[in-house]
Amino acid sequence: MSRKGVGVLTDRDYKAVFEASPDAMLIVDAEGVIRDLNPQALAMFGWSREEMEGSPVERLVPAASRNRHQQHRGNYAKAPRPRPMGQGLELLALRRNGTTFPVEISLSPSKLGSGQGHVICTVRDITGWKRMRRLSRMMVTAAENERKRLSRELHDEFLQSLVALKIRVKLLAEEANEEERGRARALIADDIHDTIRGVKRMIRGLLPPELDHRGLESALLSHFRDIREVYGFTVHASFDRAHGDLDAVAALALYRIVQEAVTNAIRDARVDEAAVTLRSAGEMVIAEIRDEGCGFELPDPTAAAGDGQVGLAGMRERAAIVGGRIVVQTSPGGGTTVRAAVPTMGAEDSSLGGGSW
Repeated sequence: MSRKGVGVLTDRDYKAVFEASPDAMLIVDAEGVIRDLNPQALAMFGWSREEMEGSPVERLVPAASRNRHQQHRGNYAKAPRPRPMGQGLELLALRRNGTTFPVEISLSPSKLGSGQGHVICTVRDITGWKRMRRLSRMMVTAAENERKRLSRELHDEFLQSLVALKIRVKLLAEEANEEERGRARALIADDIHDTIRGVKRMIRGLLPPELDHRGLESALLSHFRDIREVYGFTVHASFDRAHGDLDAVAALALYRIVQEAVTNAIRDARVDEAAVTLRSAGEMVIAEIRDEGCGFELPDPTAAAGDGQVGLAGMRERAAIVGGRIVVQTSPGGGTTVRAAVPTMGAEDSSLGGGSW
């Protein structure tokens, strides 16, 4: 096949490809010194070109991992080979501001125009991917916990009620006294009524119909009534009816966040009441759940919750999915406040960097 008329790529063309890559790219020499990098690398790590060019690549590695990284780099230099992304390596990179983030890195050894050996490093921030993987695990765990809860509720409440109804119906059939039969029928009717109420309560817990038909406020108030009836726990609600509109996904996320926070207070706070407020702040809707209970140890309120705090982690993930944020304030003996903010429909900036909330 003739190549006549086909242009040959120049060094400038390759440089343009390098600069336009959607991933961060660095060229590192055999001594581990950064010789070139593209704009995406500058944006990712936060250093200036003058600061990064000529510096050791270990500058981009957390201090605790630098010695190990140097050893790996030395071993790689002895037998360089292409290493694609997705090799199952848990790697962390370091930004100029001191924060770390998870990355995938591909390595491609190459001899450039100088004839010296270099390694082309392609770096991809996988924070979002890891968040989604963590959320997937949490969703599986939450679904399994919900199945267990439903199983216990069906067994302890509804199955026992049906067994009691069966016994009452059997006794009614054998009862000859008309007055006693009337009392038995009344008891059966009461049992059926209580069972129907319990089923409706369970349905509302799974997917509150008020959320679709009457909105977030009505759904929350209905949920708070059920809580008082079942647990004897009082939720004092204060809603600002002037708050902006939420789309269906954001409204459900905020409902679940409030539901989880109140459930945590019932289970762990050792009090019998909490306060929930709902208000607007610009293009955000803010829900605050506060109790005066025992609190717990949370040194960094914005840090990801660890084991035993899956509920908090789930609330943060729900808020993040709709562009919102969760802040938790708590201390042993000092009560707990959970503040959730999610953007309204049409909000152009869902970040919470500005404004007081």
